[in-house]
Amino acid sequence: MLALASAFLLAAVLVPSGAQGASLTFDESMDQLFAQNYPQDAMEYLLSLGTNPDLGFRWAGTSADNAAAEYIRDELTADGLSNVRLESVPVDVFEFTHADVVVGDRTMTASTFAGVPPTPPEGLTGEVVYLHDGTAADYREYGRDFDWSDKLVLVDSALDSWWMNLPGAEAAFRGAQGVIMTHGPNSTDWYTHMPDALGSNDGEYDMSFAPMVYVSWEDGDWLKDQLDAGPATATMTMDAEVTLADDGGVGYNVIGEIPGTVDDGTFTLYASHHDCHFRDSTDDTGAVVNELAIAKAMMMSGYQPKHTIVFMFTTAEEFGYTNSWYDWSTGAWYAITQEHPDWVGKIRAFLNIESMAGGGALGMGTSPDLAPWLRSEAEASSDLLTMGYDVSVPASTWQDAWTFTAAGVPSVVFGAGGTPSGTYHTQYHTFEMIEWADLANIGKFFFRLAEGLDDGLLPYGLTSRADEVTGVVDPEAMIGAGADPAIVERLAMAVRRFGRAAEAYEARAGTIPDTAVAEANTSLLEIERLINGNLTALSAWDWTAYPHEQVLADVQNLEKAISALQGGKPDKALRPLSNVALTWYGLYFSHDVYTYDLERRLPSHPRVTWGAQGHLIDYLDVIPQYRAIQKGSWDTSTTKDLKRMRKSDLADLDSRLDAMAGVLEEVTALVRTVGQ
Repeated sequence: MLALASAFLLAAVLVPSGAQGASLTFDESMDQLFAQNYPQDAMEYLLSLGTNPDLGFRWAGTSADNAAAEYIRDELTADGLSNVRLESVPVDVFEFTHADVVVGDRTMTASTFAGVPPTPPEGLTGEVVYLHDGTAADYREYGRDFDWSDKLVLVDSALDSWWMNLPGAEAAFRGAQGVIMTHGPNSTDWYTHMPDALGSNDGEYDMSFAPMVYVSWEDGDWLKDQLDAGPATATMTMDAEVTLADDGGVGYNVIGEIPGTVDDGTFTLYASHHDCHFRDSTDDTGAVVNELAIAKAMMMSGYQPKHTIVFMFTTAEEFGYTNSWYDWSTGAWYAITQEHPDWVGKIRAFLNIESMAGGGALGMGTSPDLAPWLRSEAEASSDLLTMGYDVSVPASTWQDAWTFTAAGVPSVVFGAGGTPSGTYHTQYHTFEMIEWADLANIGKFFFRLAEGLDDGLLPYGLTSRADEVTGVVDPEAMIGAGADPAIVERLAMAVRRFGRAAEAYEARAGTIPDTAVAEANTSLLEIERLINGNLTALSAWDWTAYPHEQVLADVQNLEKAISALQGGKPDKALRPLSNVALTWYGLYFSHDVYTYDLERRLPSHPRVTWGAQGHLIDYLDVIPQYRAIQKGSWDTSTTKDLKRMRKSDLADLDSRLDAMAGVLEEVTALVRTVGQ
């Protein structure tokens, strides 16, 4: 740290004497801030905040997270930004203070997951039963008539197969009083950096599920050894004060602005999130302090943008609501859909800063529209991106940028974690992991992006988008699946016309006169609103997709299953049925647990939040038909049921394809006018 500080100090000293004060460039201001330990000191303060005195934790709306929001507000105010404010976000507040598991004279420190109900103050005491993955089969194998009512179940994490909500729900369904989760022989590298590593994530949980804590690999192995030797009784305690949003739970997004000289209502938006698990330095404290440094350096250097720059620091990215599947990215969702829906069509680009900076290449997840520009800017900034970069399309859903994209905002999420395997969301994401020189360089790169967005024609690559749409619209596959040929032809024609219009626009873009740029940008923002808002959807597994893709896949799998049954090969029907929507979960967990999980993904669910932006599919339940085929008890009614589902999905597919065609036709008409 001393050597790094000396390097920054040397950079500041080497600034020419005439370049002090307001005449500093942005890059020189960043060097000075890092040399003076401004971001380092900010991180130390933020990492000191926590509801658990030993482990930390700044979950949304807690005393620790609200203190972080107030600190950020005060910093922006002191730096001289305009319109600095806290904006309330209703959240379910879980003030987690302590968790452990006691067996005999051994006390095992535990963590927990956001949204999990606490135990009574005295804890839950009972016999511990090891149930491996905690699936329905594990319970049946242990004993179909076993009384679980006073038991604590020990389960291994299987987070690459299903989230902790499903074993938590299964335990509640069986009547177990609590769940102790740990690492097991089939677990992947979640929370495995050290034998004593603990873990935490959003639980996607429900207050009706069994309380759950997590113990380390070494404690889990010790407990399993005790169970191998004979019965063991444990007391599991998890203390958390819960204030639901309906009862006044609230967190805060923080916003500050640097006003532009052009009063056209458009702006560039920076964002990071100030809530975190443990005392996490990279996710997202490193991003928060970098965003603070960027804002401060802009003010120090006297930077005057043409278009306003807005700095936002969100709460509830890690967790916002219990009783919800879509429990993450809550603060960002609330900002763009509830508090500021008027921002859509005005944000020139949303620069979402995540996981800074553990020494890895700078990842940029975005839409195809921004990808060519980002690659060009990154290539031109090799002096700053010394650890490399990667531009990927599309952006995932596991960060704040997705909800903005789905609202119609051109967005990119940046990440430079680079931390060792198994450290993510553990107590091992520490201050010492931050590569401060890299963090400063990335901040300078972000400033270059803001400059590029501030002047001239907005850099949206419409041919890149047209190429992607062409790649996902397969008329032959759609008609083969049973889609209406006339609708498919309409969509195919719309795709071709959009591609030609995009090529023509980009061919003339360089000749658009300066006097016409503002009008062209207005049209481009509307094009982005239409494309992103209408063509950004979710797959069954919460990956970014186009609206038709999951429905088409389900129709195709249903058809394969039906054909197998009609062809007298029922065993060949099982695999395609297992690939329909979320059937995978239904194969491992009780039917009631599975169907309740599906209900939480419905657009009508009161806590569907940003999931409602994802053009959600009808999550078909084919488990009864699957089990009938598996047992050899299927009949013609089974085939009829699957045909009925396929017919319903085909109608949905036609509707989606028709809507996509309409959007592309509207977009094409606009593209043809840009710069004309």
